[in-house]
Amino acid sequence: MMRPWLLFALLRNVFDLMFQSQIFDFLNDFSNASSRAHQLDLKILQDAASVSNLLGDLVSTAVAQVYGSTQLTVGIDTSGNLNKSDVMTFMKNIGGTVAK
Repeated sequence: MMRPWLLFALLRNVFDLMFQSQIFDFLNDFSNASSRAHQLDLKILQDAASVSNLLGDLVSTAVAQVYGSTQLTVGIDTSGNLNKSDVMTFMKNIGGTVAK
């Protein structure tokens, strides 16, 4: 039986490598990622302006808060590979009613 601290150390190494890979991928594709983000922001502003000219900044800020409060998790199988059937999204409560 594997000791919990050893499992934690192994998983931490896997996650560190995954995050490092994601950072490298992002930096290598920064111009395209920045362009896509700019296009999304323009689309959000245009859609909000079609309802009211005053909504653009509010909606853009709200979308940024939602993205910032969201965390995507992907499980790892016993072989250390990503388990595509174990994907979950968590979102921090950024306002509204208090959870009971």
